Parts: sequence; structure tokens; C-alpha cells
Amino acid sequence: MKKIKIAPSLPEIVEVNEIGENRSEVIAYPFESGYAITLAHPLRRLILGSSVGYAPISIKIEGAAHEFDSVRGMHEDVAVFIINLKNIRFKLPKGVEKAKLSYNFSGPRNITAADLINDEVEVVNPDSFLATLNEDAKLNFTVVVAQGLGYVQSEDLRDEVDSDAIALDAIFTPVKKANYEIGNVLVEDNPNYEKITFDIETDGQISPVDAFTNALETMYKQLSVFNGVLDVEINATPVKRTTDDSEIKP
Repeated sequence: MKKIKIAPSLPEIVEVNEIGENRSEVIAYPFESGYAITLAHPLRRLILGSSVGYAPISIKIEGAAHEFDSVRGMHEDVAVFIINLKNIRFKLPKGVEKAKLSYNFSGPRNITAADLINDEVEVVNPDSFLATLNEDAKLNFTVVVAQGLGYVQSEDLRDEVDSDAIALDAIFTPVKKANYEIGNVLVEDNPNYEKITFDIETDGQISPVDAFTNALETMYKQLSVFNGVLDVEINATPVKRTTDDSEIKP
């Protein structure tokens, strides 16, 4: 028999499970019927778009005037080199928003992302391939790595880069995937409560739990605009947590 309620039930349990490299599940329950989708959809959008990441925004290659050019002795043309460069996931030290990085290589050799690591920058996928140089090849280039949100087209970065540099489409977001499933959960013989299971994967610049936390913080900040305006106070409610040494901050 259904009980009469005067307020919706609040979820009480959050579970965090690591299910792969840079991949975790975040599970929350129980939600009132219909509430799970109301929260899950905007949270997924925020997970995908509210975390700051790092990406190359421009490059200067000695001997190459544009992206359709080639470098003597380098197997890849400049367009392919740029694609390979954009696949490398950089990470700047805390507090650094932009770095100009210069490199000089001589052949014969293969160049991977690991060869770009120095005191100014880290790389989270060091095995990523960049280029192959022949015996007499010399490759000198300068790349600018910046911090940002989401995706920015090269046309929108023209004012941010040097006039003699090639502007790059910048994929800042460190989140590779954010999906959710909604299922039913039994509470006090009532099977109509709901459970949200988020599946989050990042590129290694941040952890999946950090991406989820950033989304929560962004949602709280967006909703807090109503505090004091409509006589509503938005406060976090403590929940029970079961985690694998990860922490969710409500």
C-alpha cells in the first residue's frame, strides 16, 4: 500500500567503483520515480563539459609555412604530424595556464609523446606516436599548450596565436566518455525507486571522480544564483559512501 508523502525521498547511497584504467562507475540511489532522469541528463552534460583540460593550440615548424606543407626527411606530411600531435594529451603544472615548448630532433629516429616530456610539461599517453625522421632529417618546432574548456575551433584562436604559427583545433576536454543507465531498486517493498549508474572515462589528465566532482560543483554554482532571491537555500545533504579510495564531495 502506498504511503502518503509530504516531501520526496532523498538518495542516501553513493558508490564509486574503478572498472578500468581512467574509468569508473558512480552509482547513486534511491531516487523517487522520474527524478533520476531529471538529474542524470544535465549531470552527464556537465561531466562532458565542465572540466578544464590541456591541448596544443598552435605550432610553428621550421621549414613549413602551412599545414599542407612537408618537412624534408620527415615521413609524415605536416597535416598528419598535426593530427598525431593533437592526439597527445599534455598536462601543465598546477597554476600554469599556457606554455610555449620548443623541440629539436635529428634523424634517424621515431618520435613519441614521451620525447616531449620535460620540466615544463607532462604527457599522460607517452606511447603515442608523433613522427618518423630519416637519416638526414632535422625537425625543429614550437608548440603552445594551453588550458581550456571543451572544444575550440582554430578560427576562434587566431587572436591567441602568433601570426606566423599554425592555429590548431583544440580539444581541451579530458573526458572521453560519460554515459548513464537508470534502473529500478527495491526500497521497503517498493520497486519503483530508481538508481543512476554513471560510466565515466577520462584521458588521464584528471580522474573520472574528479570529472564527476567538477560537474557537481558546477551544478551547485549554477543553482546557487537562486539563493536569497526566491527565499530558497540550496545545501548539500550528507550521504553514505562506498568507494574504492575515491571521494565524492557533495
